[in-house]
Amino acid sequence: MAKLIDPWGHHDWSSRKYVSEWAESQDEREVEREKIFLSMAKILSSDRQARIHILDLGAGYGALAQFLLSYFSRATAVCQDGSAEMAKLGCRRMKPFKGRFNYVLCDFSKPGWTRKIEGPFDAIVSSIAIHNVRSPEIIRSIYEETYSLVTSGGCFLNFDRMTPSRETQLSWLKTAGFTGVKCFWDGGRRAIIGGYKKPRGTLRHEDWQSRNQKNRSISRKDAKVAKEKRNIVLHLAFLAPWRE
Repeated sequence: MAKLIDPWGHHDWSSRKYVSEWAESQDEREVEREKIFLSMAKILSSDRQARIHILDLGAGYGALAQFLLSYFSRATAVCQDGSAEMAKLGCRRMKPFKGRFNYVLCDFSKPGWTRKIEGPFDAIVSSIAIHNVRSPEIIRSIYEETYSLVTSGGCFLNFDRMTPSRETQLSWLKTAGFTGVKCFWDGGRRAIIGGYKKPRGTLRHEDWQSRNQKNRSISRKDAKVAKEKRNIVLHLAFLAPWRE
């Protein structure tokens, strides 16, 4: 896999030393973020025994995935990241959950990254990761490709910096195909945004109206045919004595 490069040069994700030091600096923040992670877990399901298959985008060393696997005792997770060093660190930190997770190395800033991930997933989540691609168009494309990995009725939650604006990102989620799109938590510069993939068999309002109009048309035709049949039966019954 090609070296993962930060477009702004802020991070060296290919360096084991840098990744280790960066992760240590994040540990204190993760304690603060546990409240956010808990909010995300409760949005996913109220049943802590639910068998949820989760994809953590830009999982890094697996902070969010670890929290969700601990919260949902029957959950499984796939951690996606573009840094081999980050994935190695994540595997070491997530040893207590051995057998319930695995890492997939791919760069979600490159088109077609979803082909390397075997879905679908009941829930796709991300924490302070997607903004790192730095490009609005790439963020939008990530949302579009993410939609293809969500199972029918599943959801996508992104806890991240709202750059571009929250309203812009919500509109991108809708364009990607998600329904029930909204901001689940607003922390100013950061927020939890997301949406759901429409369950199979669920009709949009306009489709529902169209189908009902069609059904009413068919019903009127059926009623007309039934009336004609009744008239024919009555006519034959009237003629019956003369046929004898």
